[in-house]
Amino acid sequence: MKVFSKLVYKDFLVMIRDRGGLAMLFIMPMALVLIMTSLQNNTFKAINESGINLVMVNNDTDSLGLAIEKEIVNSGFFNVHREIGGKTPSEAQVKEAVASGKYQIGIVIPESATSLIREKVKHNVNRIFMGDSSAQPGNEQVVIMLYVDPATKNSMRSTLQGSIRQYTAQVESRIVLNELTKEISNRMMINIPNLNEIRQETVIYKEEYVARNNQTVIPNAVQHNIPAWTLFAMFFIVIPFASAMIKEREDSSLDRLLTMPCTYATILLSKIAVNLIICFIQFLLIMLMGVYLFPLIGLPRLDITGKLLNLSVIAISAALAAVSYGVAVGTIAKTHQQAAIFASISVVILAAIGGIWVPVFIMPPFMREISVASPLNWGLNGFYDILVRNAMLSQVIHYSFWLILFAAFCLLVALWFHQSKKNRS
Repeated sequence: MKVFSKLVYKDFLVMIRDRGGLAMLFIMPMALVLIMTSLQNNTFKAINESGINLVMVNNDTDSLGLAIEKEIVNSGFFNVHREIGGKTPSEAQVKEAVASGKYQIGIVIPESATSLIREKVKHNVNRIFMGDSSAQPGNEQVVIMLYVDPATKNSMRSTLQGSIRQYTAQVESRIVLNELTKEISNRMMINIPNLNEIRQETVIYKEEYVARNNQTVIPNAVQHNIPAWTLFAMFFIVIPFASAMIKEREDSSLDRLLTMPCTYATILLSKIAVNLIICFIQFLLIMLMGVYLFPLIGLPRLDITGKLLNLSVIAISAALAAVSYGVAVGTIAKTHQQAAIFASISVVILAAIGGIWVPVFIMPPFMREISVASPLNWGLNGFYDILVRNAMLSQVIHYSFWLILFAAFCLLVALWFHQSKKNRS
């Protein structure tokens, strides 16, 4: 144990003497998280179908216009604007604003739309009770104009069209029942209850989020980018780690260390311990940045209340996998160039297929199947389950198991390769 503590102290001194490299290990990942989260914040809003800019001109102050406006405002999907440049826009100005990309959707509800529906319904009810089939219904139609930016998602456009049709049908139905009530009361000379009051909805829909503990947290850019780029930073430590191992081998420091009463495995464990601490500090700093800095610059706050212990378990497991991967690369590579090229490219590939750059849930199906082969994906899924689905430690511990298994495999490969090389020499 005394030898191990001395080795840890030696590796710690080596680490802090390279202050520039040490600063980059912390500053670069934090800068990367900040930039990527800022860049992707609006994209994630679009994925979540929220925050879409919509300009609305409601010229109908009666039932139909008010119902549509109320439902759109309450949906939470849109940033609803009623003015452009401080004034109520005309239909042409709405069309121009959407065409210029300032707004994604424009809606114009015509004047007296409800009155026109009411007159038409009244006319049809009179036709029914008068038995005059020769009378033709009016040709007037209520036209609600929907201007859509071509970049708007088809699902959002279809949802909005369907919702407006639904509100229009509800208003028409209500007016029909009101007119029928009046006409029946007049003809039967008795007051009957309003048919709208006895109308019952026999088919209802229930919706429930199936996140654990009935929480309804929706993933956002912060919840993706902070764990994603934390994992990337952890695995990118493979490059300096492997280079340091090769340097020790080339300047015969390793040979001198092996003259001490310790094994090669003990030397590796001391390096792993020091780099695990570095990775964990990286993790804590990036988490704190999400909690305290992001809200100050207008980004969503990272909520880790009651989750830090579970997140730490995943982070330590991922750090162990990353450092062990560095041990394997540093043991197998013969030169700095080999280690740097292989480590950087392999980490980038693992990050790409693991969902670090592009979230797995928007990847094509075949890439989703490939993504499960990346240890970064295991760590990311563990973070997702804790941050988004409020999973308990027992529900994500299998991700830690796979990461530790990957670490054990890398260490065994490194030890086997070192022993094979020793036997050949």
